[in-house]
Amino acid sequence: MTLVDRLYDNDWYVTSAEQAAHTDLAVEVIRAAQTRDMAAADVERARLISPAAVSLALASSNSAQAALDRAQARAAAAARCTHILDGHAFTVQDGRSTGTREVNVASCTLERTATLWPPTELGVWTAVLRDPAARYGGSTTVRLGADERESLEQACRWIVTGNL
Repeated sequence: MTLVDRLYDNDWYVTSAEQAAHTDLAVEVIRAAQTRDMAAADVERARLISPAAVSLALASSNSAQAALDRAQARAAAAARCTHILDGHAFTVQDGRSTGTREVNVASCTLERTATLWPPTELGVWTAVLRDPAARYGGSTTVRLGADERESLEQACRWIVTGNL
């Protein structure tokens, strides 16, 4: 994926984070499902006509199924990106709901990730920063600040820039 592709994708994710965009994507999924259902009904009617009619109806049905799959994929991708920081879209998974204490942060378009752990005896957040494209080693453990929000922002900025 080129840098231009990533920038375009990021813009799409940022735009899709708005509630109106989620509503539009849900409507698109419903319309695509209805179109697929109508195409399936056309296949059943074509079976009464001829094999050639069935062939044409199946082509339309396959196209409708592909459109539904694309709409569902776009809606799922938009739902994955939960946070926007400095114009970049991120997925932030807080493990507290599952019983773990870690917070996983990933870009919606870049490969770098960060896992943050809350303060312990040192009183600061700790993070493991992973960069699969790094020349030497793929992960680094760092200490961030004592403030949760500030630490999350630092991790997000590292994901985008590669610098703390």
